[in-house]
Amino acid sequence: MVQARGRGWVLVGLALVVGWGCASESVAAPTSNWLPAFTAPMHPSASGLEPGELAGPSFKNQTVRMFVRPTLAGPRLRLVLSNQYGTEPLRVEAVRVALRVTGNVIDPSTDRAVRFSGASFVIIPPGRTATSEPVALAVDGRRDVAVSLFFLERSGAPSWHLHGARTTAVSATGNQTAARTFVPALTTRSLYFLAAVHVDAAPDASLVVAFGDSITDGAGSTVDTESSWPARLFHRLSVRGGKPVGVLNAGLGGNRLLSDGYGPRGLHRFERDVLAQRGVKAVILLEGINDIGQAPPGGMEAARIIDGYRQLIQRARDKGLKVYGGTLTPMAGHAYFTPEHEALREAVNAWIRTSGAFDAVVDFEAAVRDPAHPDAMLASLTVDGLHPNDLGYERMAQAIDLRLLE
Repeated sequence: MVQARGRGWVLVGLALVVGWGCASESVAAPTSNWLPAFTAPMHPSASGLEPGELAGPSFKNQTVRMFVRPTLAGPRLRLVLSNQYGTEPLRVEAVRVALRVTGNVIDPSTDRAVRFSGASFVIIPPGRTATSEPVALAVDGRRDVAVSLFFLERSGAPSWHLHGARTTAVSATGNQTAARTFVPALTTRSLYFLAAVHVDAAPDASLVVAFGDSITDGAGSTVDTESSWPARLFHRLSVRGGKPVGVLNAGLGGNRLLSDGYGPRGLHRFERDVLAQRGVKAVILLEGINDIGQAPPGGMEAARIIDGYRQLIQRARDKGLKVYGGTLTPMAGHAYFTPEHEALREAVNAWIRTSGAFDAVVDFEAAVRDPAHPDAMLASLTVDGLHPNDLGYERMAQAIDLRLLE
């Protein structure tokens, strides 16, 4: 067992080099164009809790089956697993991928084992990621991919995406990674240790990143229906024809632009979740409502949020990216709403619309507000006064001029 662990450490070292270094291209054909087609920004495993106290489950002798929707087509894919917030080495005993049929059911004819530098298991040191070998599984942007992980030993503190858009199934016991289906002992909306899916995409493919908080993540939308505004935007792009454009949803529930909390502040994670992603041509920025809604009386000025926007705009432009500013959506009817907070939101939106700092403005507020009460969303478009429902997210996606992404 000690020898196996030793081999694991060598293997993950190689996997990390393959994932992030130039060597990744040497294992594939010269025409390969590996791009991230799905990403999941990570929450720390102890968000808001006492040090050492887990904010999510730890798995032992269990299978976790997650479902994701890559937004680029290609004949092969790779997985990126993350132990970003772990405090101990993470051992994943078996990993498999397949196409989803419905619910927790996979198509067995598409079931594939995933290997890391030739091994069927991987050990990931704390704070690191591991990228798999290419897997011959074609994706088309229209079907979910099932990613099944088996943990024999206790997984420990999870690096996770707290609120995903699809159901995750956890088995009661055993390696169920190749099972057509299994009865889950637990279902959640979280993604565990899965940071990205890369696809060998078309040479002319590109990406836009939707960067924000729970409103970008899709909180309030119907599970398993692709109803977040980034998902609806991808649908619009996929049916219009032309060069393929994928959409990376970099929404992180509870995230703030200026302060840490539910994940690192937007100013910090922008590097990892936007600038470090290969193939990105543009970013749509919609973040700041949590900074406003959680601000104590007199504790926030619009100028601070605006300065944060200016920093992100400059950093994106330094990388050659277009930056589109989304106006902050209304919040009357939610606990965030106070006259002072509303004045802040209106001041920030006025700057977004009139400053000329962005390459273009996406007026999300106008798409969902109640004309008779501009500080509120239309009741038919929201679940709680802050988060849109499926129809509200559709309105937001329709507010984006697709010509900006060509």
